[in-house]
Parts: sequence; C-alpha cells; structure tokens
Amino acid sequence: MPMPPQLARAKRPRRSTPRPLVEELSRLEIADLCRYGAFPSQYEWNVSYLLELPFRYPFLKNLVISLQNIEANHHTGYTQTIPLRWLRTGFGGNSRPRPLFICNCGRSVTKLYFKTGHLACRRCQSAVYASQVCDKCTRPVLQAQRRQWFLKLKARTGMWKSTRQRLQLATAPSKELNSKRLAHHSIQLPQSNYRTRGAMHWR
Repeated sequence: MPMPPQLARAKRPRRSTPRPLVEELSRLEIADLCRYGAFPSQYEWNVSYLLELPFRYPFLKNLVISLQNIEANHHTGYTQTIPLRWLRTGFGGNSRPRPLFICNCGRSVTKLYFKTGHLACRRCQSAVYASQVCDKCTRPVLQAQRRQWFLKLKARTGMWKSTRQRLQLATAPSKELNSKRLAHHSIQLPQSNYRTRGAMHWR
C-alpha cells in the first residue's frame, strides 16, 4: 500500500534523546493518597495534613494535603502547589466525591510524573508508554511477560481459580524482549489488576 502524499512530504525532526517511558518515571497517584486516608473529611476545608513517605515517594520531602490543593515540598527546597478538583461520582454523589490533580496545563489527571525536579502530567513530561514503542511482534511478548509477573506476585493472595486459568490461557509462551530500551525491570511489571481486587503494591 503506497504511503499517503502528506506523510511522504512530511519532514519530522529527529529527536536528540528519546522520549521517556511512563513506566520508568516516579509518580504521584491520587489512588494511593485516597487509600492512605491522606485527605481531610469534606467538612474540614481549613485543615491540612502532613504526609511523609520517604520509601514510597523518595523524590519528595513531604506533602501538605488539604481539600483545596497539595503542596509538594521537594528536596531542593522548591515547593510546588498542585490544585485539586473534586469530581462528583454516581456512587455516593456529593457525599463521596473523588479528587483529581490539576496540572499546569489545565488537565485533570489521576497521576503526576516526576521529571527534572517537577511534577506534571504525562503529556507535559512528553512521556510515552512502553507499548507505544513496541511493534506488532514485541507487544504481545511484553503483555505476556506482564501477565506472568502478575501471577507470580499474586501467587499467595486469594484469586479465583477461573481468573487464574483465564490469565494463564491468555499468556503466550515466554520469549525475550531484545530491546535495550525495554530492559528495565519496571517495564515488565503488570500495569493493571486484570479485573481482580487488591492494591498493586509493586508499583
């Protein structure tokens, strides 16, 4: 099939450095903060909580969390203020809203990634997923390796037999990824729960 003339005439500049991978970047997730109970109740709009998790967030000194915003104190002395947006959900309505980060670009996101001493969304950090740099041959191999790691990490936890069999059948024969860019161990870790319950503590 011939290439469209628009693509044939396009001249894209070659990047000096490849775009960072999402799986390799440190992140701040709203789901983790909700699971830790870091937010005040909906009636405490003048209350702020101090959260220090050096093992979970080694790239941050601490977090000052309120219902309006989050102050991320970096080790360099820089304090980044991250506004919050509370989204009304169908389950619980106004009594159980869910928070979202508001990036500098104005997007409401659930994850902020750390790069060059600053927290921002994936698009602002110009990051791509590992599956986006794979071709049609290596992408199934990456997916199979992630399922295998998921079964190993969930071996001692309660899982339905039918769910385990479903994941084992969907797992392709083990192959190796012959790519230096995908050699990092965090890329082969599972990125979802595959419709099972429980927190992903390995992320």
